[in-house]
Amino acid sequence: MSANPGIEFHKEGRIGIIRFNNPPLNLGTNNGLALLEKILADIESDGELRVVVLTHNGKVFSAGSDMNEIQQHLEKDTYVSDKMESEIRLRTRLSVLPIPTIAALDGSAYGGGFDWALSCDMRVAAPHVVLSLPEVNIGSFPGSGSAYRITRLIGAGRAMQFMLLAKPMSAQEALSLGVVNEIAHEGTAYELAYRWAEEIAAKSGSAVRAVKEALTRIFMPEQSWLDLTQLDISQKVAESEDFKEGMQAFFEKRPPVFAGDTVQKM
Repeated sequence: MSANPGIEFHKEGRIGIIRFNNPPLNLGTNNGLALLEKILADIESDGELRVVVLTHNGKVFSAGSDMNEIQQHLEKDTYVSDKMESEIRLRTRLSVLPIPTIAALDGSAYGGGFDWALSCDMRVAAPHVVLSLPEVNIGSFPGSGSAYRITRLIGAGRAMQFMLLAKPMSAQEALSLGVVNEIAHEGTAYELAYRWAEEIAAKSGSAVRAVKEALTRIFMPEQSWLDLTQLDISQKVAESEDFKEGMQAFFEKRPPVFAGDTVQKM
C-alpha cells in the first residue's frame, strides 16, 4: 500500500493485525475508512484466519474522527449520508466479522476512537489508559454505535452517567465494569492480546467461528434497526444549533455557549 491513510493490515500466520498508524492521535479519516472497508472484506474472505488484533502506533489508541473532515461534511451536508453512514456500517462490519477480535489499548481512546475498541469482541488495556465518550461536550452524542455498545456492557444507568458527564473512565474502572477484559500489568496490552490471539489461533477454526457466530446472532435481529436509529438521531444532531456552536467553539478553543432553549424531540 503506497499511500498511508493511517491504517495498516498484515497477517502473522492465522492472526490478522489491524494497526492504527496516524500518530499522535490516530484520528480517523475518510481515506482510512475506505481502506478499512477493503481490509474487512479481505478478512471476511480469508478462511485461514482465526482471530484479529486491533492495535495502534503512538501514545493514543485513537482520539476519534478528524474534526476538520467533520466540519467539511457539515458544510457540504454529507455528515450523515457519507461520514456517519460509513462509520456506523464499518463498525458494525467489524463487530460481526466471522472470527473474534481483540482490541489492544496501550493508549487512551476517546469518542469514535473508543467505539472502534467497543466494536471488538474483547478489550485489553494498559494500566494508564483512560476511556471517554465526550461528544456531549460539543453538542453531539456517541452516534457511531457507542451508545448502545457501552449500554450492553455496563447497563443503562451507568452508560447514561458515563455519556452525559463525559468523564474519563480509568483502566481499573473499565475492568471492574466489564468494559475491558484484562489489564496488562506486565508488558504491553498488545503483547497480552497477541498471546490470547496465539491461543485462539491454535484451536479448531470451525469451533472458533462457531463461538463467534453464536454470540453474534444474539444481537443480529436488532442490528439493522440500531444502525438506522443512529443515523436518524445523527441527522437531528447535525441540524441543531448546539452542534454548530460546539464545533465552532472547538476550533476557536473556547467553551461552547449552548442556546438552552427548547429543542426538537428526538
